[in-house]
Amino acid sequence: MKRMNVVMSALALLLLSACSQNEVTEVSPDAHPQVGFGVYTGVPTRGVDMTTESMKDDPTDPNKYGGFGIMGYFTGQDDFETVKNNVTPSFMHNQMVEYKNGAWTYSPVKYWPNREHDKISFFAYAPYEDDWRNGTKAGVTVSEATVKGIPYISFQLKPEDKLDRMVDLVVADQRDKEYTSSNAGKVSFTFEHTLSRISFRAQLGAGDFAGMDGTNSFVYITHMWIVGTDHSAAGSNLSLIDPASPANAESKFYTKAKWAELHWNYGSDAVIAGPDFSLDKMLDVENPGIEISNPTTGHNAATKGIRISSSSQGTVDKAIPLFKDKTYLYLIPVGETSGTDLAQNKGCARGDIKIGFHYDIATKDQSNSGKFIVSHAEAFIDLPAGHMKRKESYLYTLKINLYKIEISDATVTPWTDIKNEVTVE
Repeated sequence: MKRMNVVMSALALLLLSACSQNEVTEVSPDAHPQVGFGVYTGVPTRGVDMTTESMKDDPTDPNKYGGFGIMGYFTGQDDFETVKNNVTPSFMHNQMVEYKNGAWTYSPVKYWPNREHDKISFFAYAPYEDDWRNGTKAGVTVSEATVKGIPYISFQLKPEDKLDRMVDLVVADQRDKEYTSSNAGKVSFTFEHTLSRISFRAQLGAGDFAGMDGTNSFVYITHMWIVGTDHSAAGSNLSLIDPASPANAESKFYTKAKWAELHWNYGSDAVIAGPDFSLDKMLDVENPGIEISNPTTGHNAATKGIRISSSSQGTVDKAIPLFKDKTYLYLIPVGETSGTDLAQNKGCARGDIKIGFHYDIATKDQSNSGKFIVSHAEAFIDLPAGHMKRKESYLYTLKINLYKIEISDATVTPWTDIKNEVTVE
């Protein structure tokens, strides 16, 4: 046993004897306890909102978004801000932290430096991405271990057929941390949302819609999409009515962008959707749907949608949600210039994000049992100016006035954070 201890000590000295701002010197498990982490996260909903509970999911499960990743920078006696352009995450690079056996754990275990006032800075993100160079699971790719300064994340939205698995990307940092007797070597993160969260509901507007009882007659919302910049390619225009429906040349709907210097950047690697981007996967359509007795070109005889009836009229609380329960669009914000002063982030201009809706006016066919006669309609709305900001949640209420849809209400709220600390030692 004594010889084993000598061998292990020798190995530790070989690995940690070099002295620079990129390496921790004289680290010994006998001198200080291991580095430990705690977590604060937000809203207690299911789905893909990032919460303490969802972080506890197994990060290796392909169907769940568990765990978080950490970049760690050893800066010696210097503050991170002073030397950030000269240090790399050599202490930890995309270190996976997972919840196991009732505690947050990671491997291999790291220890605090012996020298008093030596500092380590940490940057964290969730959900954890094991394939950090390609982002195959969560759409997250992170900077290499050789990159100096604040780490960056390149983030890509889920494709249209996987929108119900959208990612709520959150980040946190703790800089210039030292081991003290009061913190006992524990570092706690408060994660913050980086995206805009969006949801929709719909209701009938003012007027006599008494006949739309939801059984014999109703409005049936069947398709929804974000208008892209280019309709020149086949299948790029999702309008079911107008083959010449205009594209949105000024669109700021980013499907990919870089989180760098703690805010969104829209450089050469950013991607704005060219073809229209379908949101159908988000819609809470009924099953089995309805059969249409008068299908027209481009429309199927069998269709599924969301019923909007006269019971939705009145106050906005009567509006019908369009998305599945507790699921949201998590979109890359628009108009970011600062990572700390959110007042500088202006959000979108009117028309930066344009959304199309296809809906049917359905009436029971009295001569064809079980089927409906429908007339087709579409409408387009622009998200209001100043929206699409980071960390803000938007609930849009669409008011349907026969063949016109307008935004009658837009509720904007921040994600409500319920602080729930979990500490590992």
